[in-house]
Amino acid sequence: MMHGVGEDIRPIDAQPGGERRFRALFQGMLNGCAYCRMLYDADGRALDFVYLEVNPAFGRLTGLRNVAGKRISEVIPGMRELSPELFEICGRVARGGAPETSDLEIKSFAKWLTVSVYSPEREYFVAVFEDITEHKRASLALQRENQRYKALMQTSRDGIHILDREGRLVEANPEFLRMLGYAPEEATGLQVSDWDAQWEREQLLEKIGRLMRDGGTIETRHRRKDGALIDVEISVTALEIEGKTYLYNAARDITARKLAERELLESANRFRGLVEQSIAGIYIIQDGRFAYVNPRLAAILGYDAPAELIGTDALSTVAEKDRALVAENIRQRSAGAGRSMSYQFTGLRRDGSTVEVGVHGAGAAHAGRPAIIGLMQDISEKRRAEEQIRHYVAQLETAFMSTVGVVTTLSEMRDPYTAGHERRVAEIGVAIGAELGFDARRLDGLRAAGYLHDVGKITVPAEILSKPGKLSAIEFSLIQGHAQAAYDVLKDVDFPWPVAQIALQHHERMDGSGYPRGLKGEAILLEARITAVADVVEALSSHRPYRPAFGIDMALAEIECGRGSRYDAAVADACLRLFRERGFRLPH
Repeated sequence: MMHGVGEDIRPIDAQPGGERRFRALFQGMLNGCAYCRMLYDADGRALDFVYLEVNPAFGRLTGLRNVAGKRISEVIPGMRELSPELFEICGRVARGGAPETSDLEIKSFAKWLTVSVYSPEREYFVAVFEDITEHKRASLALQRENQRYKALMQTSRDGIHILDREGRLVEANPEFLRMLGYAPEEATGLQVSDWDAQWEREQLLEKIGRLMRDGGTIETRHRRKDGALIDVEISVTALEIEGKTYLYNAARDITARKLAERELLESANRFRGLVEQSIAGIYIIQDGRFAYVNPRLAAILGYDAPAELIGTDALSTVAEKDRALVAENIRQRSAGAGRSMSYQFTGLRRDGSTVEVGVHGAGAAHAGRPAIIGLMQDISEKRRAEEQIRHYVAQLETAFMSTVGVVTTLSEMRDPYTAGHERRVAEIGVAIGAELGFDARRLDGLRAAGYLHDVGKITVPAEILSKPGKLSAIEFSLIQGHAQAAYDVLKDVDFPWPVAQIALQHHERMDGSGYPRGLKGEAILLEARITAVADVVEALSSHRPYRPAFGIDMALAEIECGRGSRYDAAVADACLRLFRERGFRLPH
């Protein structure tokens, strides 16, 4: 059956006991074996084959049993399409007689097999199968591992390189060569001492020996080909390859990081110097106690050194009267309520004396926990200066208003029939301003304007001011000129309010019917609109030489009638509310 295969020896069945020995060999083989006949079509192409005999190992290997006398197409439909290469090998051997061996993935068996095909005679073949699936899987896994290793070496952002025990460069990836500025062809024969700039060669060999034993991470400096120095961090692992130990190194350029660390250290030193030498007291409070104070804060509170305050209760440096305030502010900042806060309190010095301080504190983190970081300044002198300034300002304001009063008195002396008019206009104007929401400073301006709005009447002859009868056109023109005259008198006085403009505009009307310039609407200052209403209310409510008093009701009726036309609507409404709802009465 094996004629034509192997050496030119007598057929087994021609030797004594040959058939029996062959049968024993065929049946006992550990490899699967199949004796088959190839079938061809009319054109001589391999079409199918018949299993003539298979050994037990074939059944164990393929799972096919009782196949003798059956065609492969019956046993495994579509075998030609499933394993076309096996089919082609068997066809060639059966036709040509030359044996072939190949490693094939036999999909019908879901295995990798080494197939050796022999032809004992034309159209017949013997196929011997050896299962190499596990070996193939291991080989493919190794191949994939090598591919991954190469991909890692080629694409890694770390400079990967391998050194032998003597410090020679065995392998390096492109990134490592780029770091050092070498071309690939220049890497051959390089030693670690060619690029390491931190240690001498003997020290390097000693470190290599230690790292081969222990591995680890080191920082060093490398010298590039152009001589420039770079800081690097290297992660080192020992590798055993074919009985030899090598160092697998992953290097990373940390020059930028080292520079940043140095700059950060310098910045920290500068900051520490700034804080330690600051003219403001700086502190950190954590859990209600001082965690840090600078020398200036210790000095403010009467201590010789910052260490004497560290760990002490922050409230112990606060006067009793202010402790509740400070305790609440510390609680709010520690709880994160609001970002920062500034306030003042009386501090308690070490010797029991007090000091006025101002602080600005903000919630922050210290050592990973909530804290308060703040500034403290001794404001004792500032407080005293502020008190003195307030005293001076009060004196100046009193003197100023007294001066205004003197001017008003002089005006009243020329026109005794309207005595008290300016003061009453001022009080009514202030009341209207308050109803409209003016602040105290702006109300002071209204008061001054009320006192001075008619100062221009000093230019009008007294006999015209007190004339009981009807005024002529010329006389009335002189009266109207008092607004411009008041402006001319007041315009060069540096008031903190627009007093001169108010005096000039207090006879203007919203519809343009007033004088001296016929201004309309928003062109008239709001304070002038208020003074205009106050002036009309006071004038109609009071006696004049040329008529008796009309009374407050008629005065308010005039304001109501002219609301939105002659008088500003909001000002008129505020005036009417004052008298009709708030119970305001004309000043005496």
